[in-house]
Amino acid sequence: MIDIFNYTDYRKYLADYYREQKAGNPKFSHRYFSLRVGYNSSGFFSDVLTGKKNLTGPVLLKLAKTLKLRKEDEEYFINLVNFNQAGTIDEKNRFYEKLIGASRVRVDVLQIDKFEYFSKWHHAAVRELLCFHPFRGDFRALGKKLVPHITPDQAKQSVRLLLELGMLKIDTEGRYLPAASMVGTGEGFLSLNVGNFQRAFMDLAREGLDRFPREARDFSTVTFSMSMAELAQAREAITALRRKLMAISDKCARPDVVFQFNSQLFPLSGSGDA
Repeated sequence: MIDIFNYTDYRKYLADYYREQKAGNPKFSHRYFSLRVGYNSSGFFSDVLTGKKNLTGPVLLKLAKTLKLRKEDEEYFINLVNFNQAGTIDEKNRFYEKLIGASRVRVDVLQIDKFEYFSKWHHAAVRELLCFHPFRGDFRALGKKLVPHITPDQAKQSVRLLLELGMLKIDTEGRYLPAASMVGTGEGFLSLNVGNFQRAFMDLAREGLDRFPREARDFSTVTFSMSMAELAQAREAITALRRKLMAISDKCARPDVVFQFNSQLFPLSGSGDA
């Protein structure tokens, strides 16, 4: 029997659950699920599986009962549905906390260590700082090298996490150096991590307007109009700029500052055809 605690996408769980039940009982159908939650059409369950419809309110509770799960499994399923369907980062964070509180959930399923990496801006900053800062265990000094400063405990947590993720290594002389391993952004839980990560750096960027003099930063904004059909071209241009900046960084023989570059492109109006 499939285990709900192995899933981070409730639609994939429902699809696998359906296939398992169908294999044991050829009469098992989409219509059965639809009728149990109050729909006469078998298309409802199909629409849920394909993402055309969400599970909400009484329908969600009825379907959870239909699955005949144990209490803790049912609670995980409901929280997973709410997590997958949450519309904001704050909502996703709230349901993620409920998911990791489940007693039977496996750490590797929720990827808690990777979630932690993206949850704080200073983890990435510490890794880049160690590209050139000689560090052998003075966490207080390491924390003071960042702007804004972080505490010795925060610096220690970052180094511990980076070592666990394989993103740092210790050489024969006891120096901490960045390793090639990186954390992918992925989907599901990791996509939430990226949202938290980007939000933190946007907050730092706003503070940077007051924190740094003009000559130490470059802030600019531009408002323009184009068609949605040209959005792909605009995204390609932003990607090309990021790659150019990384190429400049890679060619730098003696880096001495960690910089953060943010780019945001979002609509300020609805479509003219709407």
